[in-house]
Amino acid sequence: MADTPAPEKPKRTRTAKPAAAKPKAKALSASKTKVASPAKAEGAAKPAPKRQSRAPAVEKKSAAKPKAAPRKAAAPKPAAAPKTAAIPPAVEKAVDTVRRAVAEVPPRTGLFAALGTAAVVAGAFFVWRASRAEEPRYQTVESDSAIEIRKYPALVTAGTEHRGERQAALTEGFRTLADYLFAKSREGAKLPMTAPVLSDTDGDGSWRTRFVMPTGKARAELPKPPSGVELTAEPAQRVAVIRFSGRADEATLAAKEGALRSWLQLRGLPSEGKAVHAYYNAPFLPGPMRRNEVMIALSDDGGTGA
Repeated sequence: MADTPAPEKPKRTRTAKPAAAKPKAKALSASKTKVASPAKAEGAAKPAPKRQSRAPAVEKKSAAKPKAAPRKAAAPKPAAAPKTAAIPPAVEKAVDTVRRAVAEVPPRTGLFAALGTAAVVAGAFFVWRASRAEEPRYQTVESDSAIEIRKYPALVTAGTEHRGERQAALTEGFRTLADYLFAKSREGAKLPMTAPVLSDTDGDGSWRTRFVMPTGKARAELPKPPSGVELTAEPAQRVAVIRFSGRADEATLAAKEGALRSWLQLRGLPSEGKAVHAYYNAPFLPGPMRRNEVMIALSDDGGTGA
């Protein structure tokens, strides 16, 4: 009976053995962690090549930038400049005329200066607008400063006659022909404005005003004119011309006609034909912007035609 309590002692020894084993496991785990830490240090050194691999990627991007540079250089859009640079010669001529007109305007102050500038600007606009009017084409046979001998093809003109002073008759004739041209005195479509306006007289107190009809329009193809307007088929002819600027008053017209007849006489070309006045601009334009001519028709044999 005394041997029964003996088995309880080994239980104590069995429990003591695992308790001693536990610190060994902790030591092992600690050693493992200590061994793992250098492995992590080695692993931390491995990302260095990754950074090196990123460096060439940056170089690729920097190398790609030069490709974008030619695109910017190849796409310069000043190519649209020629559109604005293609200014019609008539507009350039109008600008030059305005500059000369401004130089001739005396200095003013206040409101008068503003009005003078506005008149010059308005004049430039009407010079440009009038420059778009169709003019009959001709061939220049001879040129000597402001004098030319031209060869005109056959033309069709619309004419009207009024009695009175030259300027009054010209104004009335212009209104009559403008009403025909713009379909105010007749039915049908409008006709384009042309230049020059021609004026001449037989010396009987009556002045004839004529508009040159658009090129390519035969007499039968034009609208039927109202009473007081006559369509005339003009033959091809040679014409001596002297051109000038300024206002075409009676004294200036007579002086230019005399100069042209003297020039023809020096070249042995008779000049008994009547003079025709040609006006290219509206009457309200300043004098320096105006273009005027005196014409004398020459016959084929060297003389003149009526």
